[in-house]
Amino acid sequence: MYSTIHIILILIETRYLFRLMENPQNPSKASSRKQFYFLTLSHTVLDSYATLLSHLQPLLLTKLATVGARNSLAGNFVAIYSVFSSFGQIVFGWLSDRLQTVHFLTIGVAFSAIGLSLLWLAPSVNVVYLLLAIGGIGIAAFHPQATTYAGALASEDRGLGTSIFLTGGNVGRALGPLVLMFIPYRFGLKYLVWEMIPGLLVAFLVPKVLRFEKRLDLTATTRGTPNEAPRPQEPLWTVASPRMLPLIILFIIAALRTVTLTGLETFLSVHLDDQNYSDQVRSLVIALFIFAGSMGIMSSGWLMSRVNTYVLLLVSLLGAPPLLYASLHTDGFSFLAFLFFGNVVLTSSITINIILAQMILRGHENIASGLMMGAAWGVGGLLNKIVGDLGDQFGLPIVLDGLVMLPLVLAPLLLLLRDQPDLSKPAPQ
Repeated sequence: MYSTIHIILILIETRYLFRLMENPQNPSKASSRKQFYFLTLSHTVLDSYATLLSHLQPLLLTKLATVGARNSLAGNFVAIYSVFSSFGQIVFGWLSDRLQTVHFLTIGVAFSAIGLSLLWLAPSVNVVYLLLAIGGIGIAAFHPQATTYAGALASEDRGLGTSIFLTGGNVGRALGPLVLMFIPYRFGLKYLVWEMIPGLLVAFLVPKVLRFEKRLDLTATTRGTPNEAPRPQEPLWTVASPRMLPLIILFIIAALRTVTLTGLETFLSVHLDDQNYSDQVRSLVIALFIFAGSMGIMSSGWLMSRVNTYVLLLVSLLGAPPLLYASLHTDGFSFLAFLFFGNVVLTSSITINIILAQMILRGHENIASGLMMGAAWGVGGLLNKIVGDLGDQFGLPIVLDGLVMLPLVLAPLLLLLRDQPDLSKPAPQ
């Protein structure tokens, strides 16, 4: 069934890509829309590779780890991957603000496809670390510039455009590995290496399809298009220093929310493996969890223009923990339903974090994206090293219970953001 679906998707996407390549230098609104769609498709393909580690994790641990150190090694894998894929976004965000070239995106898709498709062939833990670094560099190179351009290409509806772009990535994170892992699960993991081909094809098409206009406005306001004339870019510190407190609060919320998201993505897979779930069923559960995140991000793009920003943040941080906790203590359909809706609620505030940070760092939007999507996810990934160590010491069930309750402690921090713009209200004229 998956192979048939895969073939159909390839045929549809190939036909669509050739349509996109017609008149690539046309500066019309239609051209911007086509570039936005292709950019979102590229994000979907790239993030299909980004979560391969979660699906391969129990198998790599069985191959390379001793029984008493499985969770610690899992935490090490996540930490190494996060250093390059997340903290690297700060570096590439800084570079992207100075070098506006599509080749950051080309490198991003190619490196992620190559590094992560070779994981099963790694003969040792150190080679796994190296491949995770290569794949992580690809993830880092792509995201800051792509996120900023997605919002700019969406023009007046920056919030919805950013949400659609992020949703495309989350759909790839959820469903992509199911397609990529179908042949390896069925015929042997040695065939995973051939799954780099779709990524390399998209990387080849990136510079042929994307033609970013020099006039494209990258600055962010509450409703996309700025209401003031363009102004010279101010130094980063000049822009950031007067509003450092809200920027730090947004970063803390993003980072600790990521501890829960990444921790569940990583250690729920190991936990299900310990409970003797088959590889295919375990992958389906992880895919459902990640797909729920894409639905949360997508819904936020619609809700944030209609509901008070801080109400949405509060619901996200207070509503998700009880749902996720219930999922860990139920079985069957109830387990899947609570897991799904818990992640929908938790991820519904991700877009808000990014756009508020872009507004604070006006003129440095790529760095803002790198902070909220890169450094925050990097800190969250590194802290999962502690989660792994605690899992070996106290057992994963206890640690997972604590992990899902973490967003509750973030809710009081929203009081420190009360002076920030409400994204549901139009920018002042």
